[in-house]
Amino acid sequence: MLPLCGFTCLDLIADAAKSPYIIHRGEEIIEVSKMPKFTVSDPITNSFVYINGEYTPPPYVVSVSNLVVLINGIIVNDLEPRVHKREYYTRRVGTLPETVGDVVDEYAESYVRSLKLGTVTHIAHGGIIRGYLMRDGDESALAYVKKARKAMQGDEQAKRELIEEMGLENSMSKVRPDWIQRLANNTNLEIRVTRILEAKRLKEQKEKERREQQNPQDKR
Repeated sequence: MLPLCGFTCLDLIADAAKSPYIIHRGEEIIEVSKMPKFTVSDPITNSFVYINGEYTPPPYVVSVSNLVVLINGIIVNDLEPRVHKREYYTRRVGTLPETVGDVVDEYAESYVRSLKLGTVTHIAHGGIIRGYLMRDGDESALAYVKKARKAMQGDEQAKRELIEEMGLENSMSKVRPDWIQRLANNTNLEIRVTRILEAKRLKEQKEKERREQQNPQDKR
């Protein structure tokens, strides 16, 4: 009987794995038969990520759970609320259950591509709101910390500038109440940026010395 039970259990597990993902929304039932293929990325270290105004330290791991995309376990995109059945008589707003798996994969893969390039990425309000390539580190990070410290002391202009620069104008309901204090006191961010900038200056100094050795007349 034991072998039979073993095979039966395996069959049940296999059947469960084949079962469609079901979304229950009130009385509406939506079946998602094609789920995302993406699971988890390799760790990525050469970017800076801010989620809802808070610095998230590397390494960055992008993962997918059902219809949710996460970075380091923090939800950055949840596609489930956007899934709607096809409607022929009205304009459909959202994503079809037949294609949502592909959409989730596209989101996850785009995060991986972006982070591998070395970017500063601000995420809020269910997606990327600001992102740009960086060179030799994110020098803006020190400006964020300094403005956060001014805002802590009651500088309203510094607070407004910080909100604008981090793209949080439409996402303040999502941020932590103490986000400014946490940013101002984030020594890990400050140390990381300082080390990168010091390495950059050292590299520039060595390059300058090399050029002077090759061209002594250029030495001042």
